[in-house]
Amino acid sequence: MTDRPASGTIFTAMVYGAVLGGVAMAWLLLAPRQRDRLVSRQRRMLHMPRMTYDDCYEEEDVVTDGKSLPKPLEDRMSQIQASIEDVRRQLEAMGNDG
Repeated sequence: MTDRPASGTIFTAMVYGAVLGGVAMAWLLLAPRQRDRLVSRQRRMLHMPRMTYDDCYEEEDVVTDGKSLPKPLEDRMSQIQASIEDVRRQLEAMGNDG
């Protein structure tokens, strides 16, 4: 009669071992696929802003010789240059005061 509980315990341990082994195998097989999926998703997200940014320039008149810039970019460049000029003047004024 002492063999009966031991065989039940062994059977239960075998079932738990099989379940845990199956879970471990599934994890080992699915983990690289999930990691690859996450990596590809991150790469897509990196390119996403560029794609949406490029779409706004498709309607613009872009000269093929490369001498002139699209109008929004040209406006931004002039704003940046004006801001740089303002900062330069402020720094010169601070230098003259001190």
